[in-house]
Amino acid sequence: MKRILRVMALMLLGIAGLVFAGGCGKPHVLAFRAVVDGSDVVKVSGSQLWIEHEEFQQPAQIFINGKSWHPVWTDKVSAPFQGLSPAFNPRDSMKVKITQLKGRGPVSIIQLPTSANDQTLAFRIDDNSWDGADTYDIRVSW
Repeated sequence: MKRILRVMALMLLGIAGLVFAGGCGKPHVLAFRAVVDGSDVVKVSGSQLWIEHEEFQQPAQIFINGKSWHPVWTDKVSAPFQGLSPAFNPRDSMKVKITQLKGRGPVSIIQLPTSANDQTLAFRIDDNSWDGADTYDIRVSW
């Protein structure tokens, strides 16, 4: 009987270790940096991120969690950035927080993940009311 209890205790410790190593309870962070001229909507779903650009010059180089990305544009939509890590996997009770670290125009979350929008997060960076472009540093945590 003691042996069975020891085996069960070791199994529970192993499961707890896997849960802890998986980052339960740790916030995930997406660091986004780009020069925005006009207004952009950044969309994130799973391990993909893409941009819908509304006006003026499209961003040529973007940094996603410190990695340089040169998006390929088709009209006003970028091809997706693949391999976002950590992936954006929303949960029903999650809280998304957006922090603007740099940039003169407003940044806002315009769409939170729900079953109706296919679990896609979207945020708008709006530099339209200013003359020229500016660098924006945005941090999204969930």
